[in-house]
Amino acid sequence: MVSTSYIIKGGVTLVGFGPGNPDLLTVAAVKALSAADVIYYDDLIGKDYLDGLSARKVYVGKRCGAHHAEQNQINGLLLQSALAGQAVVRLKGGDPMVLAHAGEEIAFLEEHGVSVHVIPGITTASALAASAKVSLTYRHLASSVALLNGHSIRPLTPSADTLVYYMGASRLTDIAKALIAEGRPADTPVLLAHNVSLPDERIMESSLAQLVSEGRVFPTPLIVMIGKVAGLRHHKASDLLAG
Repeated sequence: MVSTSYIIKGGVTLVGFGPGNPDLLTVAAVKALSAADVIYYDDLIGKDYLDGLSARKVYVGKRCGAHHAEQNQINGLLLQSALAGQAVVRLKGGDPMVLAHAGEEIAFLEEHGVSVHVIPGITTASALAASAKVSLTYRHLASSVALLNGHSIRPLTPSADTLVYYMGASRLTDIAKALIAEGRPADTPVLLAHNVSLPDERIMESSLAQLVSEGRVFPTPLIVMIGKVAGLRHHKASDLLAG
């Protein structure tokens, strides 16, 4: 049975803010945020939206090379507020269960007897697909998708048809080189998106070969889609299949 208690006193609710546009929040997320006593929030969360909420807001963002709070500190803050009887929201960009340390927070809190609920959000990969009108899968072109941490020490290069790299702006050349070395065609299409769903959203196009040769610096936050489907923005699927 699915719980309809979006937030409880003495518990923690993990909420997905989605890709950045508050219009894409779920109804459940809006209810939880409106009822919260305290909200611990990450980077890339709409500050104007947060300002309209009555809860106490605490920034605990972690960006590459600039962590405002380490994960163990965040865990402790969540626990402290829950044990004080507050209705706690842990607000994360995108979906809390995709590359967002949610598993660590859930395990820690439940080990300490704190009830945890999770409200999903739109992950940025889905937002990019919708904004670019490019499906992550497409019959005869792509039947598998991998969502990847783009700033891993060694580039992650699974064999899925469509690869989506989060947080990979600084490693794009290395990623492209690794994919080509493992057999991906150098002309494999690439879509890159900055600030998906926001008014200043920018979608750019490239290829693995261009990422290697040009060494461009892209704005952050950036999400990257690599694979045949990334070429569908301006081409028919039949053209790609023929190629």
